[in-house]
Amino acid sequence: MTDRTFFWWLQRRFLPLLLFAVCAAAQAQERYGLSTWVEDLKATRWESGAAFAGVTALGLTSWDWGSSKFRFNSEGWFGPETGSGGTDKLGHAFFSYALTNVLADRLVRAGRTPERAGLSAALTTQAIMLYVEVFDGFSGDHGFAREDVVMNVLGTGLAYARAVNPRLRDLVDYRMEYQSSGYKGFRPVSDYAGQKYLLALKLGGFDALRDTPLRFLELQAGYYTRGFSKMERADGFERSRHAFIGVGVNLSQLLLGRRSSQESNLRNAGRLLLEHVQVPGTAVRSTRDF
Repeated sequence: MTDRTFFWWLQRRFLPLLLFAVCAAAQAQERYGLSTWVEDLKATRWESGAAFAGVTALGLTSWDWGSSKFRFNSEGWFGPETGSGGTDKLGHAFFSYALTNVLADRLVRAGRTPERAGLSAALTTQAIMLYVEVFDGFSGDHGFAREDVVMNVLGTGLAYARAVNPRLRDLVDYRMEYQSSGYKGFRPVSDYAGQKYLLALKLGGFDALRDTPLRFLELQAGYYTRGFSKMERADGFERSRHAFIGVGVNLSQLLLGRRSSQESNLRNAGRLLLEHVQVPGTAVRSTRDF
């Protein structure tokens, strides 16, 4: 299956199924409706407001919002001819995933059920991400890209699945690793040359390994690109795409131990951070360039 065929299938087959699952989840929630979402939106007003303000500031200062009439733009996926080799697409999925997780966690700690918290967090996140994409449509550098919308939904979908299934949350993390490339200062959101994205399978999530030293380890698979920015090419770097597999240290397990429903806010915040941010130098990897 080629990349083009796979992503056609992703958009035409998997995405509608995912949306159907979300709608079914909404119907399954007793008395869940617009008023429920609004209530939960108010409960996460600081987190949601910070996310909204942050993306608006980035849109106006870094994404050239307002520089063009509204337009659609097919950006492609992970090919060598795309703007970042697909790193930006993984970034869309990651931001949607992370924001959904943060909002769902806040709602659960406020007393909502995981199902309600996950659904409300998913709806809020997708509203914010749709806002971003619409205003990207008014950017001469971006445009409204359906590929971004697909990745936004996939990221939120994974976060929702983790919210309602504690076993999956104990097993799988989606993380970003960042080291400044030296071209844009410290800008984790837009410095694609310094980003790596990965899925981590945490061995401590398996019952048979939960009480063994292997609980501190995880298996990783990820992707990153280099040489796609104008500054990199000006320095003689060629475009390259890299996939990797490896074994890493589960820092959340090592430093914070097992998750507890009685965790303090500080401990919970540290766990959330380590479940989303991969600390450089904490894994051994084998990389394939293509």
